[in-house]
Amino acid sequence: MPQVFHHEALLRARLDLNLTQEQLAAAVGVDVRTYRRYESGAVNDPRQGFSVRHPTRRRMLERLCVELGLTEEELLLDTNALAHDQRPTPTPPRSTSLPPSAPSPAPESPPASPPTTLVPLHVHALQRAKHFVGRAPLLAMLSPWIAAPRPAPRVLTLLGVGGAGKTAVLDRALAELGDAPQRGGVFVWSFYEDERIESFLAEALRYFARGAESGPGERLLRLEEALRDGAPHLLALDGLEVVQAEGGGGRAHGELVDPLLRRLLCALARGLGAARALVTSRFSLTDLDPWAGDGAGSLPLSSLSSGEASDLLRAWGVRGDDDTLRGLSAPSGGHALSVAVLGSYVGSLLGGDPAAFRSAALVDAARDDALARRLASILSAYADALPPSERDLLARLSLLPAAAEEEALLTMVRAGGMLAGTLAGWGIAELRRGLARLERLGLVFVARAERPLYSTHPFVRDHFRALAAGLRPAAAAALASSSEGSLLRAPRHAPRDTATLELHEALIGQLLEQGRAVDAWDVYRRGLGGFSHLGLVLGEMSRGARVLRAFSAATDLDRQADGVQDDDPHRLPEALPPLSRAELAYERGLYAAALGELGFARRCYEAHNRLVEDLQEPIHLTTGLRTLAYTERLAGSLRSALALVDRAIAIAERDTHPAHITRGLSLRAAILHDLGDDGAAADAFAAARSLGDRLTARRGLWEAERELALGHVGDASRTARRILGQCEHLGWQGHASHAHALLGHALLEERDLLAATESLTRARHWVTVSGEVEAALRCHELAARIGLAREAIRREGGVEALDATNSATHEAAVEADTGLQLATLSGFGPARTRLAILAARAAFFAGSSEALVLARAALAGADLDDARGHAEAQRWVEIVSAPAQPLHTPVPPRPTSG
Repeated sequence: MPQVFHHEALLRARLDLNLTQEQLAAAVGVDVRTYRRYESGAVNDPRQGFSVRHPTRRRMLERLCVELGLTEEELLLDTNALAHDQRPTPTPPRSTSLPPSAPSPAPESPPASPPTTLVPLHVHALQRAKHFVGRAPLLAMLSPWIAAPRPAPRVLTLLGVGGAGKTAVLDRALAELGDAPQRGGVFVWSFYEDERIESFLAEALRYFARGAESGPGERLLRLEEALRDGAPHLLALDGLEVVQAEGGGGRAHGELVDPLLRRLLCALARGLGAARALVTSRFSLTDLDPWAGDGAGSLPLSSLSSGEASDLLRAWGVRGDDDTLRGLSAPSGGHALSVAVLGSYVGSLLGGDPAAFRSAALVDAARDDALARRLASILSAYADALPPSERDLLARLSLLPAAAEEEALLTMVRAGGMLAGTLAGWGIAELRRGLARLERLGLVFVARAERPLYSTHPFVRDHFRALAAGLRPAAAAALASSSEGSLLRAPRHAPRDTATLELHEALIGQLLEQGRAVDAWDVYRRGLGGFSHLGLVLGEMSRGARVLRAFSAATDLDRQADGVQDDDPHRLPEALPPLSRAELAYERGLYAAALGELGFARRCYEAHNRLVEDLQEPIHLTTGLRTLAYTERLAGSLRSALALVDRAIAIAERDTHPAHITRGLSLRAAILHDLGDDGAAADAFAAARSLGDRLTARRGLWEAERELALGHVGDASRTARRILGQCEHLGWQGHASHAHALLGHALLEERDLLAATESLTRARHWVTVSGEVEAALRCHELAARIGLAREAIRREGGVEALDATNSATHEAAVEADTGLQLATLSGFGPARTRLAILAARAAFFAGSSEALVLARAALAGADLDDARGHAEAQRWVEIVSAPAQPLHTPVPPRPTSG
């Protein structure tokens, strides 16, 4: 009698015990993605139901029963009983028409009848135009795009200069949707108000996955899974230029400086279900150029026509006939914000009389850009005409980085002196009256929330901030937490909780605003613990990268005030001692490499190496050269990596530093192994041992990888277990993840799939915490190989897959494709080759005609220097090309270095 797995009983039992999916998956010894297939019902074949003939499934069922106190009869139901009881049918597998992607997880705590709609969520209120005119053709294009089942392009950018009206158009387009529940979610975020990517991902995941929480390192993947559910979800993202580069320092103009956001937008451009993103920016999204057309596109915002500009002036109360109003607005060039500010100025302060406005002021040269120059002239006139108290209030609001509460402004007033200015003696009532007046003038925007937040347009903020530039250090000091003194001292224990981390980050920003780079560096090194704590222990890679980026931006506060992302690793605060500047560049590289930005990491290490070489610091130089060599190896530039590590070894030998000699020799051995020179690799490892090195941590793992590649599975397993014990004892989570992954490969060679899956689960813990790309790629590779091994064993037993979308082959394809996309975006060359081969193998097992195409693509992308990867790709091209190969014939997996 056919039977099905009763996934609803599993869900109810987990919730009754107040367990998360991750906790229960770890308890039964499987990867969380495998567990989610059981809880969602995806393990039920639509025709054959659920079979437990395979030992792996039998053990899984037994462990679930033990952990949850259930009987097997409660988890397995025959289809007749299911129909008689009128229980819900199992969840069918997803359509094969969707692009290969990771399976969607079940919600963490779904209600009994999950809602089919979502209420739009405006995390940040967009700055609404007080008077909106024109843009009818643009809105007419946006409405059908938003409503389309699967729009093209998937990522659409409203592109225009600052003040062109991008945010106003976005707000207007969203207003047409209303606030009623939608079949697809609508998520609105402003990077003007909060540029923290980890906060954005956490909020978006919580919304689209209906309350689900996840570790920082897994939020992006879980969000992508939630967006892939088929609903027409919309992400409305305002002010992306805040997290884009203006070019220079090795970054392209328009390049997103945060790799997590880059990966999300690239995934949307490739296709995530029916999800789409509508973004605003001053810069083109150059990262999406490969998907231009169906994947990504832009709508440039044109200037207002003379008629529209006249309508806007009238809306602000400016009097006059068409010719008069056209003449008044003409010098503004149809720049929306300039016309609006001009209208507010003339209509509110000059009684609406155009003749009272001296248009000659618009020829003043304040900046290089013509539109900005004209707007600056109007704002200067406006500032002169405002009452002193309102001018001071707007200037102090502009000193704040984003939307501010009343309390922040009161803090500056209470500080007294020059900072309070004409606001001295103001209380909350006076402050509110002043803000209300500025809001009526259109110079201030208020987000109505539980506690109102006040902000202004970035152009207005920049102008009035410049007027109060001399007050910036005093404002930063006044706004610094009262606990600054304790934060400046080394804490007994480095912080772990988010609130304290954010307090330290805010303090660093304030200290940099005050020009106190040395104190800011001290807070980072001693308060946050530097990379050794923030990165290696907490896995806070995005936060660490952002904190150190602020040091480069602080070298030119005027550029920072203008919203410029100065990301040049060579731009370092001169106030810092030279060795601290070198350390700052080095740690920026560590964060960048962890986040998968290998190109930027290289530039950081090169900046470090140049500094320490000038300082004649050989220890730091050999470390920097070795780390750069390691990064080149990840990227696949093996000859360059070999040259760098040879130079590092030569410096260590010249100055007699045995520890650095052995570290260099071990890395040299790993690179020679990748190049296919087994004899030289063995000699290098032996030379390291002869100097007394025990090949601990990463050095021991490199040797274990070589042992495994040579077929010495037992030796590799013993080495991996020894290193694992060391790393777990020392709390080195990243190295422990590497050891677990390597051990999983060894267990897979021994055909112990359950133990290999347990190793995968443990290896992925660090990925969940940190999102480290190198570790994530190892896990995708291991997971794909486990899926292929499961399918091979199943077919050896004579059980053929009737529906490939519900088989281990499909899981392997999903893992291989997800990893392949990540490796490609991040520039991990050898990993990309290995995952491309696994994608070809999965297609071959599934009988797909794409197998040969994928295998040839893997071979074409394999670097000739990557001898093992190239040889493996060549082998699989030959296997896939061979005629009449029985599908059930397993091909032994062949692990390679990595």
